Amino acid sequence: MDSSSNLVMVILLLGATQGLFLTLLLLTKPVNKTANRLLAFLIISYSAFIVGQSLSGTQFVDRFPHILGLMAGVVYLNGPLHYLYALTLTNPGASFSRRHLPHLVPFALFYLYFLFPFYLKSGTEKIAFMQSIAQDGLTPTLIFFSWAVLIQGLIYMTVTLRLLQKHSQAIKDTFSTVERINLSWLRIITILTLVIWILGVIIEFLQMIGLNDPVQATVPISIAILIYVMGYLGFRQPEIFSSTAEPRPEAVADTTEIGEAKKYERSGLTKEKAESLHRKLVHLMETQKPYTDSSLKLNHLAQMAATSPNYLSQVINGERQQNFYDFVNSYRIEEAKRMVLDPSQEPTTLLSIAYAVGFNSKSAFNTAFKKHTGMTPSQLKKRPS
Repeated sequence: MDSSSNLVMVILLLGATQGLFLTLLLLTKPVNKTANRLLAFLIISYSAFIVGQSLSGTQFVDRFPHILGLMAGVVYLNGPLHYLYALTLTNPGASFSRRHLPHLVPFALFYLYFLFPFYLKSGTEKIAFMQSIAQDGLTPTLIFFSWAVLIQGLIYMTVTLRLLQKHSQAIKDTFSTVERINLSWLRIITILTLVIWILGVIIEFLQMIGLNDPVQATVPISIAILIYVMGYLGFRQPEIFSSTAEPRPEAVADTTEIGEAKKYERSGLTKEKAESLHRKLVHLMETQKPYTDSSLKLNHLAQMAATSPNYLSQVINGERQQNFYDFVNSYRIEEAKRMVLDPSQEPTTLLSIAYAVGFNSKSAFNTAFKKHTGMTPSQLKKRPS
């Protein structure tokens, strides 16, 4: 084995080791058990796959031939587990049940199909089979299963991204601060995973036309890097792995599958009542300034306005053409603009202003400020009077 192959093996085994560490960490957490277990199983499936790839073609396999192919089918778990994990995070009451078992059917079919033609063979026969593949290429059946898992992975990642997008929109109808609950880190991981599946498609196509993977282990190395990224994001955002997790949104997923018209079709709020409630809401926002509370939620504001969350949401959507998140932030930004331009506030830093008007991070403040004004707070402050 040359030095480059040794380096690839070290990268893969280190990735698998980190995956095992993250798995143990997740399984020992007492909160959010369903989501943590799904993520743990996902990471361990990645680790099992890259261990199998790292040992392929080594003397270890020659000594223990019955490990050949044992890890091959775990890739059929990657897409389903990734999706189910996202589903659990976006639906707080969700749990793994019998209705989710069909997601595991491809995984089961793979091992059942190869049980007799491969897994029950002798070690010598297994080695001969793998040597024939190395010499003559994949059999038609293996080609079918290879393309099937690639298509499955692409579909699951696409569906997961759509699910996360709906979640991102839904929480803005309920929360005024979404940075810790918008699952942006999971979106990053999902996009990276989608890129890996696309790489797999490209490599499979190259092999079909007689070209080999120039790196020889592009996909396994990419998966090892993905595990490193999961660990990095886990330590950057401890709410992913820690027992002090941020409370997840209550029942926001219910609004992702229905349009605005259907959401309020049974509402008893007339146009006159909506206009009256809107005037009351504006007065409340201008006099009591509830937006300065960074944890302000729809139900809290509804209580202050002596109305129901559904009516309040309907007024904000209908009268202001905004969701709750943008509605509250518009008041925060107007107050921030006043403070930035007020000479008496001159010693006050922009970060202090951000906190004072209800933002809990500088990045969220800058993003919202530019969205509502077209410029950053610093640019407004430097602009001539």
